[in-house]
Amino acid sequence: MNIDPSVRSLLLEVMRTFPDSASRMKARARELRSVRYSTTEMLEEFARETQRAIGRGDQSLARAHLSFMSAFLRHADPKQREYIDVYYVESLIPGMPKANQREAWELMPQNLRELHIQVWGAPLFKQR
Repeated sequence: MNIDPSVRSLLLEVMRTFPDSASRMKARARELRSVRYSTTEMLEEFARETQRAIGRGDQSLARAHLSFMSAFLRHADPKQREYIDVYYVESLIPGMPKANQREAWELMPQNLRELHIQVWGAPLFKQR
C-alpha cells in the first residue's frame, strides 16, 4: 500500500512548516506501525497539537496551525480536502475541553468553521 501522492504532499507540508509537530506526528505513526499505514492518525495528531497549543494559551501557534490549514484548504484537491475535513477539523473542537472550545472557534478561519458546521452544526456556546 502506497501513500496517495496528494496526502503525502499535505503531510510533508505540515511537517516542513511545523517541525515540532512533525516529530510527534512521526512518533504517532511509529506507534501504529509506520507512516504508510498511519496517515490519518498523523493528521489527527496535528489536530491534537493545535488543541494543546490552545490549552496552554499559545494563541500564536494555534493561529499558525489554523491559518496554515485554512490556506491549504483553499487549493486542496478532493483527497486533501477530505483529510483536512475528517482528520483535522472534525475532531478539533469536540476533542477539546469545554473551556477551550470557544477560543478554538474564535481562532478558526471561516472555511474551517464551515467544515465543522457541516458535520457538527453550529457550536452550542454563544459566540462573542
